[in-house]
Amino acid sequence: ATLANLKSKDMKKKHIFATLAFMALGIGLTSCSEDLGVNYEQKDELYREMISFKAPVGSNGVYDIYMRYRDDGTASYKLPVLVSGTKTNGRDITVNIGVDNDTLAILNTERFAVNREDLWFRQLPENFYSFSSDRCVVKAGQNTALYPIEFNMQGIDLSEKWVLPITVLDGDYEKNTRKGYYKALLGVNLFNDYSGKYAANAMNVYIDGETNDPATVDNRTCRVVDDKTLFFYAGTIWEEDVNRKLYKVNVHFEDGEEQADGSIRGRLTITAGDPDNKIKLEPYGDCYYTYTKKAHATKPAIERRLVSLFINYRYSDITTDPSNPTRMDCKGSMSLERLYNTLIPDEEQAYQW
Repeated sequence: ATLANLKSKDMKKKHIFATLAFMALGIGLTSCSEDLGVNYEQKDELYREMISFKAPVGSNGVYDIYMRYRDDGTASYKLPVLVSGTKTNGRDITVNIGVDNDTLAILNTERFAVNREDLWFRQLPENFYSFSSDRCVVKAGQNTALYPIEFNMQGIDLSEKWVLPITVLDGDYEKNTRKGYYKALLGVNLFNDYSGKYAANAMNVYIDGETNDPATVDNRTCRVVDDKTLFFYAGTIWEEDVNRKLYKVNVHFEDGEEQADGSIRGRLTITAGDPDNKIKLEPYGDCYYTYTKKAHATKPAIERRLVSLFINYRYSDITTDPSNPTRMDCKGSMSLERLYNTLIPDEEQAYQW
């Protein structure tokens, strides 16, 4: 009897140990799943078919898209429409898509200082874009479809930050409302062969008549006017200056000639972006550019595309002290390098933005 009692106690201990071990294993699995980002609040999302866009927002609060400006002013973009879930979509899903007229105003009031509405994102007017349909069909067996958007950007002023806000409308499906994935705030960025952020510390800005102690800025963003024209802001004018539109400098790239080293050299035509030329912009001397393509030293698939601008111009600062405009003299160069992946057929994706 004593031996039987001992065996019974031993079996109870083993049962208790087994139960505790099973509980610990369950806790460990739960912790592990949470570490992997799969918690019980999201587990249903893995299996439910929900509709969203592939348009993750950047640090500026919108999803920047890049489109080449064609010589006729048109551009195009294909927005990915996604069906979430761990299993393959089993039916044709017709997704209703429309313009979101509400979210942008909320974003602006949250991001920008009071009384600086000139810095707000602007909703792209209807005359600059079109949809071939207000629906996108995700076919059975697929989890992604592309929704085409056509743009005609002739005459657009890129000193404003234009955004096209898109949303998934109600339909025979569930919208993925987690983190607003069913909305896409498309920040419109156009590019041509010469646009981008230039290093500008070799562009010296003097008070006219002076030759010492020039002012400089680290960089200048040159934005598209058309397929062969850019603009930037004169001198050291701040990119977010309330009067920045008065100081736009348009730079047109004339057809160039190939040089002995394989680069292209051509003339630059400098004009005022303000039709009234209130700042009395005046180019002088030999203004020209060089454009070069070079192989990357360590990455065979990457091509370096280099642009240098050599420019001279004068303008008047008419806003610092409007009663006493200051004549400024700018001379020097600005340089740009863009990296291009030759293995990617889609040009918008091939550039390393």
